[in-house]
Amino acid sequence: MSNLLQAIKKFFQSHWPLLLAFFGPFIIMATIYGFQGVYPFGNSTLLTVDLGQQYVDFYAYYRETLLHNPLSFFYSFSKAIGGDMIGLWAYYLTSPFNLILILFPPKLITLSVTTLTLIKISTAGLTFGILLKKAFDGKGFILAAFSISYALMGYTIVNQLNIMWLDGLVFLPMVILGIEKLLITKKGSFYTLFLAIMLVANYYIAYMICIFTVVYFFFRLTGIHFPNKIALKKKIIYFFTTFLRFAWYSLLAGGLSAFLLIPTFNALLASKASYTNFKLDWNFNYPIQEIIAKFYLGAFNFDQMPDGTPNVFIGSLALISFGCFFFNRAFPIRERFGALLVSIFLILSMNIKALNLMWHGMQYPIWYPYRFSFVFCFFMILLGFRSFMQLKKIPIWGIILTLSLTALASVYLLKAQFDFIYEAQIILTSLFVVLIVLLLILKAQNYFWLPLAFFLVSVAEMTINATVDLSRLSYVTNSSFLDYKKEVGSAINQIQENDSDFYRIEKTFLRSKNDSFQFGYPSVTHFSSTFEKEIPTLFGNLGFPVGNGFVTYSNGTLFTDAFFGIKYFASENNTLYQLPGNYLDSSSELATDSLPDNPLNENVLENFTKSESNLTKQDLTLNVMSNKPDLRYYLKQNSHEFISIFKNPNALPIAFGADEQLLQEKLLIGQPIQLQENLLQSMDQKDERIRYFTPLAFNSTVFQNVTSNGNMQNITYKKQVANKKATVDFQFTPQTDDPYYITLGPSIKEKNATIYLNGKVLNQYKTYRDSIVINVASRQKGETITISFELLEDTLWLDNFHLYRFNEAAFQSVITNLKANQLTIDSYGDTYFKGHVTIQNDNQILMTTIPDSPGWTVKIDGKPVKSKKVLDTLMAVPISKGKHQVEMRYRTPYFKEAVIISLLSGGLLIASHLFFTKGKHSHNQVQLKETKPK
Repeated sequence: MSNLLQAIKKFFQSHWPLLLAFFGPFIIMATIYGFQGVYPFGNSTLLTVDLGQQYVDFYAYYRETLLHNPLSFFYSFSKAIGGDMIGLWAYYLTSPFNLILILFPPKLITLSVTTLTLIKISTAGLTFGILLKKAFDGKGFILAAFSISYALMGYTIVNQLNIMWLDGLVFLPMVILGIEKLLITKKGSFYTLFLAIMLVANYYIAYMICIFTVVYFFFRLTGIHFPNKIALKKKIIYFFTTFLRFAWYSLLAGGLSAFLLIPTFNALLASKASYTNFKLDWNFNYPIQEIIAKFYLGAFNFDQMPDGTPNVFIGSLALISFGCFFFNRAFPIRERFGALLVSIFLILSMNIKALNLMWHGMQYPIWYPYRFSFVFCFFMILLGFRSFMQLKKIPIWGIILTLSLTALASVYLLKAQFDFIYEAQIILTSLFVVLIVLLLILKAQNYFWLPLAFFLVSVAEMTINATVDLSRLSYVTNSSFLDYKKEVGSAINQIQENDSDFYRIEKTFLRSKNDSFQFGYPSVTHFSSTFEKEIPTLFGNLGFPVGNGFVTYSNGTLFTDAFFGIKYFASENNTLYQLPGNYLDSSSELATDSLPDNPLNENVLENFTKSESNLTKQDLTLNVMSNKPDLRYYLKQNSHEFISIFKNPNALPIAFGADEQLLQEKLLIGQPIQLQENLLQSMDQKDERIRYFTPLAFNSTVFQNVTSNGNMQNITYKKQVANKKATVDFQFTPQTDDPYYITLGPSIKEKNATIYLNGKVLNQYKTYRDSIVINVASRQKGETITISFELLEDTLWLDNFHLYRFNEAAFQSVITNLKANQLTIDSYGDTYFKGHVTIQNDNQILMTTIPDSPGWTVKIDGKPVKSKKVLDTLMAVPISKGKHQVEMRYRTPYFKEAVIISLLSGGLLIASHLFFTKGKHSHNQVQLKETKPK
């Protein structure tokens, strides 16, 4: 026992600065979370913006995949209508830290996210401390102070919600330590392994780190010290061979991670990489002096997230020490000049559009600008530490210069009046600068308490900055998240328990566009940065809200619901959807446990209108993204306290026989109804053609304080009196019980008009770039339907505004014919379908609603059949009349070849390590200032 205690004591004595570098950030952030009431300290969470709208749902999927469904690692139908998952994994989920998630049960997912965030931030402090200790002789409170400055820098705090990027902060110090080892000992295995880990953890941030490692490598060459009188030829040989060794070990890192990178790159060609922009703009993004504000504590608010300046706050100790580096004669002038060039390059990269574009992989970021700014922070803090350790005292002119620059910067900020920084922040930052300067003045006296003083002042400043930054965001409450999870989860579970076939589920509401990952069901709605481009293109042309990286299934018709196999709908409890007799089994109700709040309450980036139906409880409102009177055609299954489930009897299976004419159909831009009409016509096997969507005129139009010009479908309205309410009302009375739809062009936005349906605000997802289809009536024969537009600006352009009646009886005839040729699924999984089908006619294709991607292979009666694309997106294969066995299987392209490359790279790394540790290869004659790699 005594030996164990001695070992623990010795470990603590040797490593307490590193322990402080880890536990310091952990305790600070945990304390801040506690005061903010983050669960388990209160009812708040860290879920905000994309962490709440994307990542938390992917984490639920991550846990399910590892524990229960490993095949979904490669492909998932929870990703829209189906998609390759390896690209999504590589961007969001391959961090080794994510294994923490499986330690928590699903009901504690918000706590697991908090724990994951704390561990990553704290480990960043630890790895930076290891770098300082191993390479730069760091020790004591100064090591801990700079490590905590790194772990809690402004970039970390602001981007903690982008939790997958934090791996870059963790592994960058280890990659740099690998370069230090490579330069001194010629051993590159350490560098290769950590660069490979980073490439696997998050290729996107790793790309930025790779750029920085090249810059840092050449910068460090400026600090090389050769023995006296060494020949120039030997110096040249050293630089050349060192560069080759650096390039070789970098390639090996890429090879080790090839098993993930190569399939990911292939997947990106259809998704993120398809938005690549090679047009270089050499203009500035903002006045260069505005970056000064970001060196002050708390310089952040929500508006900085979509389009702000770089987050480069590192604290006064690190910043002043960094400035001293350039005047510190302990470092050769060539190294100081090299540091100046690197700093200028990085600052310009965070401003010049072309350089910024290159750092982001030739794609301008959507939200969260200057995502690589952490490398500049790292560079400043590292050089600041090196400078501090070699700084015996700060000269008088240095004191005057520091205080003068601080005063000038503060005066500038007070006059500039940025909305994210207030007078108190400017004063407080200035006080911290003065404190650090005073301590630097005393540094020459070598007081024993000075390191602790530097540490405490630095920790105080970093803590205040983190507290201010985090207070400027709003967060999802734990109870609302869990109540939503319980309410929707129980409904989905009951559907899946009672129906084991393959089908898709959609909702008229959502918490996020990735609810399908949270609850594990096939769907259409999806949002991610790795989304295949052609799927939003398809659904945008069909009349749905889409954008770069997302699809929202909020505007379906009876046809699209059937075509894409949306067999079940979950909706808010709304009397609009209820008809007598449309209950399939009123006794089969879901549990209706009493909930303290409405669980469907969270705002999704302000994309919803508050509904005025029977959805509220304690003044909380369900986020409804669409009105869907078509649910009157579906069979109501059961009800929750807030949710009703409807079954679509028209839903088609994942594959069905259809006329080969479908292969000839093309996407139509801005004509969603005509595109749906064309698809129905192609699938209708009757000789006599009929129209499914019939255009209609409105019965009347009523103007209030409005004048107009143009035709009915493309018209501009103008207010007569600017400050008075102005509306246009369109009315019609359905003559049948058929569904009725309108189309609406993308010119109608929340800022210029409010749309009403029968006097109530129309529920409609607000972000869309194409003409959309809106369901305005169904089974409402003889009822007057009024669609109103309230002008919120002086003019309103109402483009592509049409009214249509859908021939439901003719549609039923088509569905009956298609179901006679449907694929009966015998077995299926995320990566395969097996089934049988009887094709009734000649000249047919087996039409699927699976995206046509290279990984899919189709066999009919055991023979491979080459697939064809429908609408540039969907997979179809030719099939003859008669009975057939069908097998469809997905294999990730290039995965096998990539694994072989990784294995070969591992062998080459071992061989390289053995070669460079033998004999003369294990020694070096050069030195780096204060560098002692261990």
